[in-house]
Amino acid sequence: MSKRHPPNPVEPTVAPKRSRGRAPRPERPARDRSDQPRYRTAKMTPDFWGIHGDAVVPGDLPVDVWAGIPGETAEVELLHTGRHRAVGRFFRPLGPPHPLRQEPVCEHFTPCGGCPLMHLTGAGQHRARLAMLRDALHEVGLASLTPASIISSPEGELGYRHTVKLNMGRSDQGHIRVGTFSRRTHRVVAIPGCHVATPTLRRVMSVVAHTIIELDIWPFEPENGRGTMRHVVMRESRATGEVLVTIVAGNRNKTLSLLAERLSGAVAEVVGVHLHLNSEPGNAIFAPDEDGVVRTVHLAGKDTIDEKMGEHSLAVGPGDFYQANPAMAERIGADLLELTEADRPRPVVDLYCGVGGFSMLLGAAHGWVLGVEAVGGAVLRARENARRNRIAAEFLAGDALELLPEVAVRLEDRHPVVLVDPARRGLGDGVLDGILSLSPARIAYLSCNPRALARDLGQLLARGWKVRSLRAYDMFPQTAHLEVLALLDPPEELPLGRQAPRRMVVR
Repeated sequence: MSKRHPPNPVEPTVAPKRSRGRAPRPERPARDRSDQPRYRTAKMTPDFWGIHGDAVVPGDLPVDVWAGIPGETAEVELLHTGRHRAVGRFFRPLGPPHPLRQEPVCEHFTPCGGCPLMHLTGAGQHRARLAMLRDALHEVGLASLTPASIISSPEGELGYRHTVKLNMGRSDQGHIRVGTFSRRTHRVVAIPGCHVATPTLRRVMSVVAHTIIELDIWPFEPENGRGTMRHVVMRESRATGEVLVTIVAGNRNKTLSLLAERLSGAVAEVVGVHLHLNSEPGNAIFAPDEDGVVRTVHLAGKDTIDEKMGEHSLAVGPGDFYQANPAMAERIGADLLELTEADRPRPVVDLYCGVGGFSMLLGAAHGWVLGVEAVGGAVLRARENARRNRIAAEFLAGDALELLPEVAVRLEDRHPVVLVDPARRGLGDGVLDGILSLSPARIAYLSCNPRALARDLGQLLARGWKVRSLRAYDMFPQTAHLEVLALLDPPEELPLGRQAPRRMVVR
């Protein structure tokens, strides 16, 4: 299953007990909070939405306007001018405000940057995302496929996130800061009370931030190996309300066990705490081993928490990916069952299957499913989930491009339903040919990147495939992200063929 987005925490109020690492930075002057702009301004009217949620003023030097709205003339602060683009920020409307504009509910809307459409009403956000999808499809001549509406998040526009990630850094004064990376930078911004996180996770985030500061656990610095903390990942089960916490550290430190103990005692919903060591350079939160497994050290409580996908129970552990909006994931799963109902009992091939959420649904309905996933740890969990739910399934660990020839031989003349749920880059070189070598009767393509989806749909349509259905889902309200599900039919309808082997997990 899928991918993505930012969290938020708490501004430290306690100075560090001792100095470690680099010296504190000089204090910046207080921000001017008057009604006067801080930067040079210009009158601008954005014309269309950019892919990250900025409103874009076209021209020889396009300007990305934070909190702007296409068609609304406004005074814009010019923050940065580069060689190819400029960056601005909406300051005030010059005339009546746009009818879809609203005051962002979060006071950290601008410094955080994780919710770039929060200045729009719900209807405005849907209109913006549809415009972005239409633009992506238009680039490959498929704008007519744009759906008329977006399916809303079942749990509303706030409090829907069941997974959050906190980053570690320093304030301008050199103090420990726990928060999220600021928009366009790696400066950590402390943001208490994130409005898109669940109420339980907001409480956990507050305890995490205050405890890290109280225990004086300093950020890890990959360039010199000093410090300890890198990230904290918190996942809440929508089914049980239980929370699993994964501490990501560059170095092992005895205070991490104390941190785990404090977290378990302070918040009743925290039922398990794990430690993952990652001293690698770069921004990746987890560092899988050579088998693709995210190794963790158990510090307290349970190893996993349980989530639900339809009637099926899923174990989700530290380092596993599962949708941050599980209610919407269930809605997508229900739509997959509806759209592929006429193809039962064709076997199903689930590419990029993760821990097997959709595999459980489709395997139970179709009689057999084969999942392919590059992350070895996710494959282990998917097998565990298939055994738990008594699903006739098989899961292969490895690169889809390398495994598809083997799958094609095994499923010859069986004309499976193929579900693909790739990362943001879409299908890699050669993968589409590998999928078509299966002679599929149907392809369901779930995408978190409309541009990658549009590119791949264009290639499929050029080979005679037809789009039967295209549905858009508001997986991440307040953001520019959009989940899209396309169902495609082959050039010619294919017979049912031989049924796949009905076996439990064998690999």
